[in-house]
Amino acid sequence: MPYYLTRRSLQRLREKAEAIQQRLKTEVAQELAKAAAYKDLRENAEWDAAIELQATLKHEVGRILERIQDAALIEELPINGDKVTIGTQVTLLDVAKDQEVTYKIMGEEESNLSNGVIAYSAPLAKGILQREPGDEVTVQLPGGKRTFEVVSVQKIDFSKLP
Repeated sequence: MPYYLTRRSLQRLREKAEAIQQRLKTEVAQELAKAAAYKDLRENAEWDAAIELQATLKHEVGRILERIQDAALIEELPINGDKVTIGTQVTLLDVAKDQEVTYKIMGEEESNLSNGVIAYSAPLAKGILQREPGDEVTVQLPGGKRTFEVVSVQKIDFSKLP
């Protein structure tokens, strides 16, 4: 299954993976060597801590490398802006509150609710995907069911993203 993200987020993931791999080669290797110098590894807290750190970092870098391998760039998707998809900005009318809200539907790496960016995998996004302006949809959210009307949809201008 693709892991949708922007070019910028993909670059950040690559840099993060590289930094972790460098840390494994330097800092963790030094910690293991230092702990091994104490000889008795059975009751060696430094050894145990270094091994645990190594395992944690290997797991984290493995998860990041998997995401990089599964990466699909949002900018390269065929986004028309005529219906809600990844890479669109949608304005919704919260029917009960008679209030409009606007969200950008992006990947998990870009998700930032305080900036109006939600992941395509979020409950609200899942509930409105493939909807068009004028559609009314009831979505099951963590706080209960809410009804929204899709007011407008447009393709995100990726060149203007922070």
